[in-house]
Amino acid sequence: MKPDPRKARRPERPRRPQPPRTPRKPKEGEGRLRNLKLTIEYDGTRYHGWQIQPKQRTVAGTLSQAIGDVIRERVNLYGAGRTDAGAHADGQVANFRAHTPLPAAHLLDALNRELPPDINVLRIQDVPLDFHARHSARVRRYRYQIALRRSAFLKLYSWWLRDPLDGEMLRIGTGYLVGRFDCTPFSDRGRGAEEPWVEIYEASFREEPPILHFRIAADHFLPRMVRRIVGALVRVGHHEFPPERIREFLAGTVPVPAECSAPAAGLFLEKIEYP
Repeated sequence: MKPDPRKARRPERPRRPQPPRTPRKPKEGEGRLRNLKLTIEYDGTRYHGWQIQPKQRTVAGTLSQAIGDVIRERVNLYGAGRTDAGAHADGQVANFRAHTPLPAAHLLDALNRELPPDINVLRIQDVPLDFHARHSARVRRYRYQIALRRSAFLKLYSWWLRDPLDGEMLRIGTGYLVGRFDCTPFSDRGRGAEEPWVEIYEASFREEPPILHFRIAADHFLPRMVRRIVGALVRVGHHEFPPERIREFLAGTVPVPAECSAPAAGLFLEKIEYP
C-alpha cells in the first residue's frame, strides 16, 4: 500500500532565534514599599513656616511637590518639628513612604535639581518602615542668633540689639530653664498644646563674634516657645527683669508679657537626635 502523500510529514522549519527579553520597567506605584528619611537645610525667609498650609508657600509644601515631580508618586511628608514663618533650619528631618526604585543617592541629586536654591536636602537614607521623623525623635535642638553689631549681611539670620546684654544675668536666667516644666506660659496663647510638659536638657549662651548664640535642647517644644524664652532672657540681660523672673514665668505665678517674643529671623532648628 502506497503512503498517502497528503499525510507525509513536512520538514520542520528552523526556528528563528529570539532576542533576549528586556526587563519590564516597573509601573508607577509598583515595587516594595520604602521609608525614606531626609535631612534638610533651608532659609525660611520666603516661606510661611514648615507646615503645609492652604494657599501659603511653605517649606514642606514645596518639598512635597518636588518629591512628587521626581518619583511620580504622591507622598505624605512628616517633619520632626515645625518652624515659624521666617525661621530656618540646619538639620530638619522628614520622612515619607514610597515605592520608587530610585537609589537614595540618585534621588538626592534629582530632588536637589528640582528644589529652589533656598531649600537643600543634605542626606536621604532608607530607614525601617516604623521610623517616624516626629514620633521617633528623642531630642530637638534649636539655636537663636543675636547679632553683636550692626551688619550688612546678618539681618535675615539674627536679631540685632543696639544695647549690650549683661552676660552674667543671662547665665543666671538660663539656669532656671533646665528641668521638666509646664511650658504653656511661654507658648503661643492662641494655640493649644498637646503635651504642655517639656523636658529641657540644656540652655546656654555662647559668644562667637559677631554672633551671640543661644542654644536650647528639649524632648519637644511648644509653638513660639523658643522665641518667647529668648525675648524674656533679653529683658533679663537688659536688667528689665531680675533673672529669677524666668522661674516665676515657668511657675505661672507671673504672666509672660505678650511683647516678649524674639523675631523669627534669628531662629534655627539645628538638629534632631534619634535613639
